[in-house]
Amino acid sequence: MNKSLKEKLREWYSGEKEKLREKTPAQKADYIIRYYWIWILAIGFGIYFTCFAVYRMNFVPHENWLYGIFANTMGPGGNRSELWYDFADYAGFDLNEKNLEFVASSWFDPSKTGGTNNSYFQSFVAVTEAGTLDFVTMEEEGLRAIGSSGRLLDLNADSCKSIREKYEDRFVYCIPYDEDYSTEEVPVGIDLSDSLLVTKYGLYDESCVLGIGAYSGNLENVELFLEFVLG
Repeated sequence: MNKSLKEKLREWYSGEKEKLREKTPAQKADYIIRYYWIWILAIGFGIYFTCFAVYRMNFVPHENWLYGIFANTMGPGGNRSELWYDFADYAGFDLNEKNLEFVASSWFDPSKTGGTNNSYFQSFVAVTEAGTLDFVTMEEEGLRAIGSSGRLLDLNADSCKSIREKYEDRFVYCIPYDEDYSTEEVPVGIDLSDSLLVTKYGLYDESCVLGIGAYSGNLENVELFLEFVLG
């Protein structure tokens, strides 16, 4: 007659208990570690990841004050860089309430053949289409190419009225690939070549243009960032 799993476990437990009965505490510890270290490790990892998941769900902010990508730079512009700290202080963001995400480890150039055939560009597309991306900075030609694909906000939009009033003389234009949208140039970028991104933080040597993600929901904070880097 086949034994049930419960009966097998009971027999196993009784057998192990009997093996340990005559052993000293040191021998018991050695036996348990020798034969059950994989189980101990697995249980430990299970407890760790459960606690980590609970912590992330309950204590780590999931929304962003701002999400920006500084593409094609060797400069320190990511999270907890000088730029990150300085802007967080300038904006007065409560980072326990929402995140400030700066990514400075992304390399792609849509203006060049094969310039989008990498994981960095795929990640850029993903955060853009998800509405997570608020802005991206890079060299002018690369940004024009992104703008032509429709992944950057048309700065003629009503939502950009304040930005347009302040920075229209800095606008960078492109012709959309989608001729149904427009056959004329539309503004998709703001020239920041003389901004703190170049002069103080050294993210770019010369050309630096900022484009706003097509589905950004934080335009007021993008404008705050522009005020910060342009002085």
